Amino acid sequence: MSSGSSMLHLGLNLHGAGGHSAAWRWPGTNPSAFFDIEHYVRAAKLAEQGLLDAVFLADTPAISFDITHQPPLNGLEPTLVLAVIARETKRIGLIATASTTYNDPYNLARRFQSLDVISGGRVAWNAVTTSSAATVANFGGPEVSRADRYRRAEEFVETVRALWLSWGSEMIVADQGAGVFADPSRFRLLDPHKNSFGIRGPLTHPASSQGHPVIVQAGGSDPGLRLGARSADVVFAAAGDLATALQEAERLRTLSRQFGRPTAPLILPGLVTCIGGTEEEAARRKEQLDELLDLDCAIAALARSMDVALEKLSLERPIPEEILPDADSVPFSVGHHRTIETLARQGLTVRQIITSFQAFGHRLLVGAPEQIADSIEAWFRAGAVDGFNIIPDVLADGTAPFVDHVVPLLQKRGLFRTEYGGGTLREHLGIPFPIEPTNRSRASAV
Repeated sequence: MSSGSSMLHLGLNLHGAGGHSAAWRWPGTNPSAFFDIEHYVRAAKLAEQGLLDAVFLADTPAISFDITHQPPLNGLEPTLVLAVIARETKRIGLIATASTTYNDPYNLARRFQSLDVISGGRVAWNAVTTSSAATVANFGGPEVSRADRYRRAEEFVETVRALWLSWGSEMIVADQGAGVFADPSRFRLLDPHKNSFGIRGPLTHPASSQGHPVIVQAGGSDPGLRLGARSADVVFAAAGDLATALQEAERLRTLSRQFGRPTAPLILPGLVTCIGGTEEEAARRKEQLDELLDLDCAIAALARSMDVALEKLSLERPIPEEILPDADSVPFSVGHHRTIETLARQGLTVRQIITSFQAFGHRLLVGAPEQIADSIEAWFRAGAVDGFNIIPDVLADGTAPFVDHVVPLLQKRGLFRTEYGGGTLREHLGIPFPIEPTNRSRASAV
């Protein structure tokens, strides 16, 4: 079973200053980009010019590392940023991350439903669990195990979905002459005794024209894969090579089938791009970016992502195989850890891994537009992906080369749209309109 995509889906990851760790030092980049609203708006407008499906804003609600030599990824609350982008754009989708671990289902459901209405049905929620110590401290703890985080996440997502469906489509009568506004009997209320959050609902307003926000999931662990297969419309995967991507795609599609879903979620891995007019120009650009890396900061980040002591890593030597932890035991992203593990088992030195491992472990492509388009096409035609979430090396000047040169190549090959076919994110992604429960008490089971 596949998702059935006949055309590529492409998004733009608004990844702070860019996908390369030294992007904030690149000439012409604003070092304060991580909290500059115009920085995000400009990139989103470019993405819309390129007819991309959506822009995506990740989030960590904490300062999770030493910022002496590296700015935070994003400092602004994502749904507020996307609300501004919604007013500055007309068609492009808007995807924001929000944690199921340190949020309340009702407030999150209301916030995303409101943004979906404001934008005319262009919103998606990237549902993630949260484990960083800095985030735990900001919310007063305690730290939650991976198993408990995902148990909560599964019920959390379904509770949010039920709240999004709490208004019936024919509920508002709006008969001004008779003075009848609505039929409250059409509310689909939750049974507070049947969900562990004790929530009844309903939300304070009806849904947008796309029914409710699209649901995205980004966890690479086994519980994360289960959550995506069961509940998500889109999965943001992380795979460093085609063989691994094919294997992970088959796992997700098999599990989706076991859950009785007619189609699997769309698979959209992150892809870091470093584009030049020629392969040589792209390689020079990458070398210049690498020269701006703070290697002490980079090696510390690598040790942190592997959950190993810094002194066990040596810049010019491979990572000793005996210190590689099991992927399912690390407290951080399993998908990203597996990418590091793949590079380590290839015998790359720590320096080589650092320069290859950008944007939290997503695959890096360095080349001319034709080479970028060739790789995207190869992975898509192999059935490993339904598209990619593009992460330019430097957002400020790396987005336009993709939009202006790679997208037209994909269009000429019949792989990508030449115009938007609808106004909602569901229409862009080819995701069916959600089916309203026929039984008004349906949500009471949550």
